[in-house]
Amino acid sequence: MISVRTEQKQETRRRIFDTALELFRTQGVAKTSVDQIVRTAGVSKGTFFVHFSTKSAIFGAYVDLLTESLMPLLPQWLTLPPLLGIYHAFDALTENAERDRILVPDVIYAELFGDPLDDGKPTALQQLFLPLVQQAQSCSVIRTDLDPAQVIEHLLSAYLIALAWAVRRGEKLNTALNLPIQLALDGLRPRPMSTPEEEKQ
Repeated sequence: MISVRTEQKQETRRRIFDTALELFRTQGVAKTSVDQIVRTAGVSKGTFFVHFSTKSAIFGAYVDLLTESLMPLLPQWLTLPPLLGIYHAFDALTENAERDRILVPDVIYAELFGDPLDDGKPTALQQLFLPLVQQAQSCSVIRTDLDPAQVIEHLLSAYLIALAWAVRRGEKLNTALNLPIQLALDGLRPRPMSTPEEEKQ
């Protein structure tokens, strides 16, 4: 059972989060200050920093929220051929991003350059992709000499960079990302065993 205090903290965090996103959407991130967020949310500056270390940290929470909304689809993706399941996960993630396209550049920046927060717990994105990558490795369609976390890092890096290019060019995200994701997955396929003669060359 959640205590009243915990519920109040969750509600305060959610109010700050929702207020910040609304301000980001209407006037842009650069023009939105922490002072304005706390004033509009009706909380103190100290309260803001209890929940978010920086303004950009809100985007980490935003990515987690988008990712967690996809978790119910994970069992369905795991019934598909492994690489197809990974494609479906990226497609669904991209559809969510397309609906809030104005925030995508700041999400990319926060994910690629934000303060690292390694508390030993897997991120929402890692939780989403880990079972899919493990399944692909167990079926030997992705290299097994790499740790699943390395595979996920490779895929997400390729995804975010491709997303940035798509936004810059004004392209529809899902269409622009098909080839980069395919190339990233192709690079993770198991290498064919070389013969002794080939190794000598």
